[in-house]
Amino acid sequence: MSNDFLQKFIFEHLPVKGCLVRLEQSWKEVQLRAQPDIDVRAMLGQAICAAAILGSTIKFDGTVSLQIQSSGKLRFLLGQYSNQGDLRGIARKNPKAQEQQKLLENPVMSINLEPAGKGTPYQGIVSMDDGSLARALEVYFAQSEQLETRFWLVANQQSCAALMLQRMPGEPTQEDDFERLVHLASTLTDHELLSTETAHLLHLLFNEDTVRLFDAERLQFGCKCSQDRVAWVLRSLGQVEIDSLLEERGLVEVNCEYCGKSYQFDSVDIGSLFADPTVRLDSPSGVH
Repeated sequence: MSNDFLQKFIFEHLPVKGCLVRLEQSWKEVQLRAQPDIDVRAMLGQAICAAAILGSTIKFDGTVSLQIQSSGKLRFLLGQYSNQGDLRGIARKNPKAQEQQKLLENPVMSINLEPAGKGTPYQGIVSMDDGSLARALEVYFAQSEQLETRFWLVANQQSCAALMLQRMPGEPTQEDDFERLVHLASTLTDHELLSTETAHLLHLLFNEDTVRLFDAERLQFGCKCSQDRVAWVLRSLGQVEIDSLLEERGLVEVNCEYCGKSYQFDSVDIGSLFADPTVRLDSPSGVH
């Protein structure tokens, strides 16, 4: 099995389900391109793992983005998952932040769903009062889905992982059943979550329960950037601004922040881009 995977499980005699995500190679690919500072690395890895669980749990055909914005040293962070199993992420520091500022100040987490085809995008927003991504995710599910949910998130330079337990909707259960499972999961160490094989991990935690483990789904680093997407962004900036860049530099070059790929547009390309200003600009799905 790949070291980059998502694996779901359910408890046979309890209305509780779970999901585990573990990333190694894809996480290294993200770091290679995003080059996150040490103080934001862990949160970026956690956000990418959480985005994968969200995408799998919500059963959404498209792209799920988990974003964090704050007025502190960390200005913007994004972890993104597509239903093809592609992952990417980025973190941006505030260049004007003061030395005494905290990493997160007034942080807000948002969950964004971008449909693969025609459909209505969705955004859910939750305040990260204590700066905990896991807690913000739990609040999100409680408010938007009315589902009791618990998350455990961990990331270091080599790998990152996430575990989720969630009470199934519409099925009665004893309150102490779910809390008992949460208590058992809370005994996990970071090392165990990052390195223990899934079946063995679930047996260690829940050996008194019958757990059905489903086949693992492969995950990988993947970027959705393309010539068409970049062209859409350039058109949305307007011809005056793009012509100014073209006159100044002789070429308009755009580098993707997620994968580093470069897209170049010369005068002929720009001319074709704005040849028919009456053509409606429909955003390609998932443009960020």
